[in-house]
Amino acid sequence: MPKDGIDNIIPPRNKPKNDIGYFEILTKAVFQAGFSWKTVEKKWPGFEEIFDGFDPLKISKWGDGNILRALESPKIIRNPKKIEATVYNAQSFIDTVEEHGSFENYISSIRDEEYVDKTKMLSKKFKWLGKTGAFFFFLSINEEVPDWAHR
Repeated sequence: MPKDGIDNIIPPRNKPKNDIGYFEILTKAVFQAGFSWKTVEKKWPGFEEIFDGFDPLKISKWGDGNILRALESPKIIRNPKKIEATVYNAQSFIDTVEEHGSFENYISSIRDEEYVDKTKMLSKKFKWLGKTGAFFFFLSINEEVPDWAHR
């Protein structure tokens, strides 16, 4: 692997145990954009607190007050677009789980797709999740990804 920044985004690789675990990693992929994973990892306990333990049902109901509370917290990366994307993503995540029974079932349903197609599917479904974020997400959940240089 070339040293063109990959060392800054390599996350731990663990298949999530449940839907909340998948949503947490999805959220981490959103906030990781533009930062090293180590920077995000350092603040992650604050994210867990501010984002209601990554419960998508709770986050999908967030209003302006919750978003403002998150924006004012020094415990997280305070990017308003990423925070708003997380609220949107919570509802999209819930819709996906309702459609497929679980997020793992959704991942299984796209597992045999070409990597580029899987990335596009994920990026259309969730805001603020581009090529690098999708790579980070798939790598984090221990799915097959291409070599960094070929993503």
